[in-house]
Amino acid sequence: MKQRKGFTLIELMIVIAIIIILAAIAIPNYLRMTDRARRARVAGDFASLATANEAYSVDWGYYPMGTKITDEEFGKDISPGVYVKEITGVTGAVHNTLSATSLTGEAGGIDYIKAGAVASMYNPFIPTDGYFYSCNDAGSHWALYVELADGSYLYRTDGITDLTESASAPTVP
Repeated sequence: MKQRKGFTLIELMIVIAIIIILAAIAIPNYLRMTDRARRARVAGDFASLATANEAYSVDWGYYPMGTKITDEEFGKDISPGVYVKEITGVTGAVHNTLSATSLTGEAGGIDYIKAGAVASMYNPFIPTDGYFYSCNDAGSHWALYVELADGSYLYRTDGITDLTESASAPTVP
């Protein structure tokens, strides 16, 4: 009796069909999982920034001013913007300076969030882009937002604690 070597064509086709079916199930699930992970990262980063905003508001009576929070070059010793200087208490802040005194009587230069924590924040949807912050002129309302790859935005405001998606960048009343 002769022993056969290898697989028949039918056996190979069945194995390939099973692999294709498994891939068709697994790939969409993987893509949804990575999107959920990115959204969770944004939600966590925004929660940290929101806490810093609220603590700043308690001390100074209004929210910090500024716009762009992070970008791909922040971690490369590019000078941080006004918002980052205000919430980290670094040299160059406008209100939160060493010579200022907060409403609660504390000396300025208050570190509401570590500069290293802010430097590690980036847009997980478009890594070369960053997070944005917007505050109205009165300093009474703020919004944190990030652009997604499809041009829509995820945002959080002082009045909305959950991430919300919209087709345009949020406006602050």
